[in-house]
Amino acid sequence: MHKHHIWIAAVVIAASISVGLAQQTADTVLYNGKILTVDSNFTIAQAVAVRGNRITAVGTNDEVLRLAGPNTLRIDLKGKTVTPGLIHTHIHLQSMGGYGRELGAVKSRQIPLSVRGMKTPDEVLQQIRDIIAAFKFKPGEWLYFSPNWTGSQADLIFNQMNAKELDKAAPNNPIVMRVGISANNINMLNSMALAEMWRKYGFFIERYGRYWADDSGKPTGILEAPASQIVWEDQEFGLFPKPEDAGPYFRKLLVENYSSLGITTLSGALNTANVQAYQWLDSRDEMPLRYAYGAMAGFQPGVDMKQYQLGSGTDNVFISSVTARATDGGGVRRCIDLTRDNEAVAAGVQVSALNSGDMNAVATEWWPRGQCNLDIEYSGSTRGARISGNRFLEWYREVALEGLRSANSHAAGEASIYMMLNAWERIDQAEPGAVKGWAFDHCTMVPPDAIPRAAALELMFSCNMANAISSDLERGARSTLGAFGAEILHTYGAPIGSMLEAGINVSSEGAWDSIETMITRLDHEGKVWGPDQRIDRQTALKVGTQNGANYVLKGDQLGSLEPGKFADLIILDRDYMSMPEEEISEMRPLMTMKGGKFIFLRTDFSDEYNLKPVGAEISTFEELRARRPGRE
Repeated sequence: MHKHHIWIAAVVIAASISVGLAQQTADTVLYNGKILTVDSNFTIAQAVAVRGNRITAVGTNDEVLRLAGPNTLRIDLKGKTVTPGLIHTHIHLQSMGGYGRELGAVKSRQIPLSVRGMKTPDEVLQQIRDIIAAFKFKPGEWLYFSPNWTGSQADLIFNQMNAKELDKAAPNNPIVMRVGISANNINMLNSMALAEMWRKYGFFIERYGRYWADDSGKPTGILEAPASQIVWEDQEFGLFPKPEDAGPYFRKLLVENYSSLGITTLSGALNTANVQAYQWLDSRDEMPLRYAYGAMAGFQPGVDMKQYQLGSGTDNVFISSVTARATDGGGVRRCIDLTRDNEAVAAGVQVSALNSGDMNAVATEWWPRGQCNLDIEYSGSTRGARISGNRFLEWYREVALEGLRSANSHAAGEASIYMMLNAWERIDQAEPGAVKGWAFDHCTMVPPDAIPRAAALELMFSCNMANAISSDLERGARSTLGAFGAEILHTYGAPIGSMLEAGINVSSEGAWDSIETMITRLDHEGKVWGPDQRIDRQTALKVGTQNGANYVLKGDQLGSLEPGKFADLIILDRDYMSMPEEEISEMRPLMTMKGGKFIFLRTDFSDEYNLKPVGAEISTFEELRARRPGRE
């Protein structure tokens, strides 16, 4: 059949489906409201009908109420605003955070170390000995320790401890210890763990690194990416809880932190064990949100990437990319070539030292340019062993050859963005269109001249507004932007207006706080950064919904309130279009619906409409926040 005829047939079929949907009796009708559809015309309707997990009609009260039958749930919105559910496109949910403490150290596989105030390695080692004895861990069992430490103890953790020191406390167990920075970027291992890593992955680690070495070239115990990432994916090491143990706590995390804010879809990198936990929830119909994940397993040595096909999975848990997880570090570990304002750096470090220790100073000493994983000349910190290959750059070519997508990967410094662009442009020259839809995450330091290059390749950006335009001295020093002065902050920090004008799909990392900041460009001190990058309310809502759906490759299924799309929507307690823009971050959902099911209802809304749906969380955002682990 000719392509033109195929297109006509597809349009006819789609139209028939839409008519069929519209003729069916609705399960739920929301009417007499202000429905911000976020369709291509930003249509504002009065009512929306839902049948099953899909939207069947959007329009006037009279049009939509015709679909209501005797068993239809009718909700008179009384003028309230309805929007699509928000889509958060970069989240870190590889661990349960404080919820892991509720599960317990043995089942969570995360063993906390209280090392604050300790001054010698012996104090830390004794606590490790005591924990191993108390829990009666078996010889050979892998153990993951997560110290609770301050920046002032950086010297203790990094300079005075190593594999041999850890051996004193655990001679019979492989140990992996987080050292205060992202566990995917750097870890400390003892000799047993190092030996097993070298047995299975020695060639890979020695070629691609990165690992710290002593004067004789032997590893000291510190691994950086990509070597540090292997340990989290190898299922034989058993550093993650069982799906049935982790699943209920992940569900609590999702409900208490996200659905109560109106977020219905999350996106972020996940390792295999995390995926299994979310799949376990999904199999029990207990997945409160959709999770579009970047498959971290696709970055591992020797893996067949064909098994990680884009979109595979279910409507609730599906693959949006294969991911390298991080191309540089955070804070002062971002990969940068810009010249720092040394006075700003010194001031920021001084303020930081007063509050949280000297981690900034230590990190700047070890990584003068940041953790530049894409740089072949970079081999870890100043103590890193030399490498002969670059896993990241070689891997991008493999991703393109397999017809897959690189996304869900942290890229914060401007030098990282340049290096990624250079690599992706070379791939595109060899195979035009191969990198279309690939993405940068965070938007923290986006060089102005990178924007047209990204637009030409049809790349995407996922933006974290809070990190991108902070002017606070301590936060600014940590975010690196405060170390470069106002001009850089104005021009490099999340230039969303320019990216959208260039035709780039920009999505949001956050909820209403992120949407507000896109509109106002105000930091928490009330300063405006990049005023020329402001966008209007309609565009900001589109960034937080439809553009997010495009990012997770579900733009035809999610992101707007249109017939045939999933019924992911929220009822708000204020009018988004008319309320003061500087108060948008305070807006809260009265109800969150995912796929036609009630996920969250605010207590007063539930009482007013006498809605007590099975499986829905009935509470308030404030109550849920108060009961999160670690809150008083």
